[in-house]
Amino acid sequence: WGRRPTLLLGTVLISIFYLILALMMRSYEAIQTNNMSGVLFHLDSLSMGIASICMVYLVVASFAFSWGPCGWLVPSEIFPTHIRVRATSVTTGTNWISNFVITLTSPILLEHAGWRLFCAFSIIMAMNFIVIYCFLPETKGLTLEEMDSLFSGSVWAFKSPKKSHRMSFETTLTGEEDKPEARPAA
Repeated sequence: WGRRPTLLLGTVLISIFYLILALMMRSYEAIQTNNMSGVLFHLDSLSMGIASICMVYLVVASFAFSWGPCGWLVPSEIFPTHIRVRATSVTTGTNWISNFVITLTSPILLEHAGWRLFCAFSIIMAMNFIVIYCFLPETKGLTLEEMDSLFSGSVWAFKSPKKSHRMSFETTLTGEEDKPEARPAA
């Protein structure tokens, strides 16, 4: 699929499932306080609990095929070769620290913000969609050496590496280099 479509799809699914979870929790809260104006889902408590657990599982499943692996893969390939080791160390440390902070603060935030926490998570994922769509180019099929060309110049995602730096698919399969006369004029 490639990194970009995988992250975009995962982001959309996570955002939707978090929003549904937030709305279900809001409805449950409204039912418990007899404030029927805030009820969006008319389910009994058991059904609401089961559906909420299903939303959590769907968030985890969406994360598992998208952000889980791509969160490790993309940082390991986007940096120039001369700083790749140090930069990947920083991204790995940031990933671990962020997970640690979220793990510690989520129960406290859930207690104080309730269903609004999942609305915030949904909004954050929607903002991630915009960032990925605009700024993360597709890296599928490129060599690590081609990343320098891909990430030089414009910050926008809609660009491709210079043709002179790419080897054709046939070249990769046969092991022969492209002949200059076989290349189309730029």
